[in-house]
Amino acid sequence: MARSADHASTIEGREAIAGAAARIGSAAEWLLGVLLIVVVAINVVNASGRYLFSYSVVGADELMVYTIILVVMAGAVLALARRDHINVNLVPSYARGRWRHALHVINDLAALAATVYAANASWLYVERIARLDTRSMALGLPMTIPHSAVLAGFVGMALVAAVLLARDTHAFAVNAQASGAAS
Repeated sequence: MARSADHASTIEGREAIAGAAARIGSAAEWLLGVLLIVVVAINVVNASGRYLFSYSVVGADELMVYTIILVVMAGAVLALARRDHINVNLVPSYARGRWRHALHVINDLAALAATVYAANASWLYVERIARLDTRSMALGLPMTIPHSAVLAGFVGMALVAAVLLARDTHAFAVNAQASGAAS
């Protein structure tokens, strides 16, 4: 009986974590949507000023590009967490049980390897431009800021891939135990 209660509390804990993660993801998507609307507003103001009043807002284009970089990288983390990223899922969509978990593990390993590699390359680049004190032309922002958004995105994706790998490896192992117990 105690084992059953422990199992139920573990499931409830996992469901609570999954629910919290879903709410955080939804809030992040909402915020990213607002940022995209802000980019459109900046573009409208800048284009209106340029064509109607022969005045352009200094740094507007840079600000829009940097905001889009942030939105794309944050969106990529969310897409990976929800498995909404671009992938070939023809085989996993037909696979069941252990095979499906095995395919997810392979996908997670590939995502982890790619994002760790990209995060490392991004880190090296951010270090280099920090040493050179490179700044944007219009706003004079340190270029480490937009490039750190790229770095943070790859690190975030690597962390998500590691969590997915742990979860899918566990699911594969549990499914293997259930298959062994059934036979």
